[in-house]
Amino acid sequence: MSTSLIARDSSGAQSQSLLRVSVAAGMVVPAIVATVVTSPVPIDTRLEAALLCALCLVPSWAYLRESPSRRRPIPFLPIIGVLYALYFALPAALGSYNQHYRIVLSPAWDYDDAVFVALAGWVSLLVSMEMSGFLFPMSPAASRSNVPDQRLRNYGALLMLVGLVVDAVRRLFSIPIEIAGVLVFASSLGWFGSALLVMLNVRGRLSSSWRALTYAGVVGFFALAVATGSVATAAFYGTIIVVAAWIGRGRLSITWIAGILVGGVVIVSLRGVSDQYRKIVWFQEEGGGIAQRTQLFFQLLHQRVETDGVQGAVAQGFETTAGRSANLDLLADVIRRTPSEVPYWDGTTYLSLVGAFVPRFLWPDKPTKELGQAFGHRYGYVGVNDTGTAVNLPILVEFYLNFGLIGVVIGMAIVGLIYRLVERAVNTPGQDDILSLAGIVLMIPLTNIESDFSLGFGGLILNGAALWFVLRLMGRGTAPDVARDPTIPAHAMVIPVQQRSH
Repeated sequence: MSTSLIARDSSGAQSQSLLRVSVAAGMVVPAIVATVVTSPVPIDTRLEAALLCALCLVPSWAYLRESPSRRRPIPFLPIIGVLYALYFALPAALGSYNQHYRIVLSPAWDYDDAVFVALAGWVSLLVSMEMSGFLFPMSPAASRSNVPDQRLRNYGALLMLVGLVVDAVRRLFSIPIEIAGVLVFASSLGWFGSALLVMLNVRGRLSSSWRALTYAGVVGFFALAVATGSVATAAFYGTIIVVAAWIGRGRLSITWIAGILVGGVVIVSLRGVSDQYRKIVWFQEEGGGIAQRTQLFFQLLHQRVETDGVQGAVAQGFETTAGRSANLDLLADVIRRTPSEVPYWDGTTYLSLVGAFVPRFLWPDKPTKELGQAFGHRYGYVGVNDTGTAVNLPILVEFYLNFGLIGVVIGMAIVGLIYRLVERAVNTPGQDDILSLAGIVLMIPLTNIESDFSLGFGGLILNGAALWFVLRLMGRGTAPDVARDPTIPAHAMVIPVQQRSH
């Protein structure tokens, strides 16, 4: 074994240990803080929230404890668990309250029911995934496609560049609503293409010119997201890039983990100046082109650092992020006002699912989805005459405002079943790596649990069909290898050596 390979294995083992320690700390520290913090949130509520934090991180702990050869290539449920903990558990466990910028609650009693409902929803999802695993057992990994590196590079570059152009067009110009949805999907194909190139790059399968193209494309997607004020989109794209590297190497090095932490801090810090940015670009219609807008965003962040220091800029970013993503506050407010003040919606929020599987260019008169506006007005989060502000409706809150606690339990069980079916299709141990990359693009919208059900799940079938078509096109004319042994990780398989292009 070469020295570089030994060093790489050692780095991988260290990063795995670091991740396991981090997850273990995340399971224990909230409970410790809950017992010692001084807060008007009752101690039993804080401890219940700490328990929910620990349960949310169980999938991450189980995933990291598994042998790389037997774990699913995409850490999908661990990602969902971390997000669920951040949205619905951690604030109460730390004794925080009234973080939402439009809601005022009584910390002494308004959070208790909300934490219980969130706990019931998460347990229902986990139980459903386990039970559905017996009904829909994991299929053996299919035979491995033998797509040459050159074809992967060409398809990756084509999809990435076309996706970049489409993304720039739809973000910078007014697009007819009939084709807007199609352009969004074309952008996601660009994400898939860049993920292909990132996977090849971390395996050392790209020449210097191809690496430069890959870096330029990745930076371009990030710049487009930042330039249009969509920090969340930058975070989603970053997740795809990280998972592509994870799939390509089977682990993350210490350098990658450090980069993820730095990137996360930068994204959170940008959230702290996002209101200023949107005021200049959206309302005053200033800022220039993509490069100028991206530069403006970071200039505003630089000014914040000069005024408040690095710590102050990061703290402001966390405060803004917490205020915009205080889904526990939103859930608590909906619970205390439904149905005594606001009647149950009795499932009407799911009517938009009827047309979710039909592209708008095939149904030009399809009703426009305005649930964010309707939700904001119904609960008084936006003014009567405000027709431009939409309030995110998380799927957990949506289940409750439609049917109460029973809606949460049944709804989250349905979500667990869908998760299991999607994982069975595109997230099986030992599956082809190209399928894994398509799988993460398909799964990313499902991680958006702070939006309503139809927004997260409505495009699943059409997107899945389109990605399947792209995969078939890429593999056309290539003979599959022998069936992959599920005990051997994808990245450890012997890959036919391709002539490196220069």
